[in-house]
Amino acid sequence: MARAHQPQHPQNLPFLLDTLYCEEEHWEEEAREEYHYFGEESYYSDNTATTLKNPQLSVQDLLWEEEELASLLSKEQQNHLEINPSTAGDRRAAVEWVLRVNAYYSFSARTAVLAVNYLDRFLFSFHFQREKPWMTQLAAVACLSLAAKVEETQVPLLLDLQVEEAMYVFEAKTIQRMEILVLSTLQWKMNPVTPISFLDYITRRLALKNQLRWEFLRRCECLILCVIAGKPLD
Repeated sequence: MARAHQPQHPQNLPFLLDTLYCEEEHWEEEAREEYHYFGEESYYSDNTATTLKNPQLSVQDLLWEEEELASLLSKEQQNHLEINPSTAGDRRAAVEWVLRVNAYYSFSARTAVLAVNYLDRFLFSFHFQREKPWMTQLAAVACLSLAAKVEETQVPLLLDLQVEEAMYVFEAKTIQRMEILVLSTLQWKMNPVTPISFLDYITRRLALKNQLRWEFLRRCECLILCVIAGKPLD
């Protein structure tokens, strides 16, 4: 049960069983300085510099990658949702909490992005009663739990997941019921296309390898999380 409020399911609910910009001329200099600082051998040696150039791709490879990009863009358009102004405040607080817990448990950036994706799709599809403000927080806990189960190898207990100044604390069985409701509302479509889905395609087209590839992915993930959190990008 919620300690702040007694969560009860509405009577009418059936039981559900079922544009990164960076100055390219400075990118190599920053990477070179950073790796030198940590005492690692420079990635930009004569032997490896050629890996930064785009390899010759066959026509078949190019067509396959173009089809992959078209498929990603088509699926990504399904995620264009309008936030209900009446729930915008609760949604913002829930997203901030999700990101704090994601960092607390060192979950991947994809886990956070999936959790927010589930939450936004659920809020768009489900009508909340204003007299039950705890519902958004309960949905956020359920969405984060589901995202962690999809992406992570180790997932904390539902009670342990409610850290980082959670507004309400719910019993495990209450969260499990909300998980079922979320799954049913989203029609069990738990692997949507997100901004992170495009990163692998981009790194392959840029032919990024090894340390440079990981640094590029790290910066992109940080940028995506900042956008989700509504933080300034300066």
